[in-house]
Amino acid sequence: MTINQAIHNLTYWQPSAGNIIAGIIQGSGATDDLLYDEQKILFLQEDNGAAVGVVLNRYLMHSLKQHNATVGDLVTITFHGKEQKNNGRSFNRYSLAVDKTSR
Repeated sequence: MTINQAIHNLTYWQPSAGNIIAGIIQGSGATDDLLYDEQKILFLQEDNGAAVGVVLNRYLMHSLKQHNATVGDLVTITFHGKEQKNNGRSFNRYSLAVDKTSR
């Protein structure tokens, strides 16, 4: 599947607390939205062949870089829910794992 095919059939992951998504990295991109800052998107292909876009926050982008994730790697992302920092600001808690042996 090419990136263009993935974008054409793309759905976005909209997780609830406890949801997990796993898929093979097909690429990445960005949206340019007038109402919001540019958002980085990770394109995954799930086991069932579905193309899914995952909007990346700073934590997920940093974790992908730390794991040296590349196209073809299997990525598993867990959304743990919203949490609150000591200063009262809320954030989305995720965890991420990369399996580089999936090639």
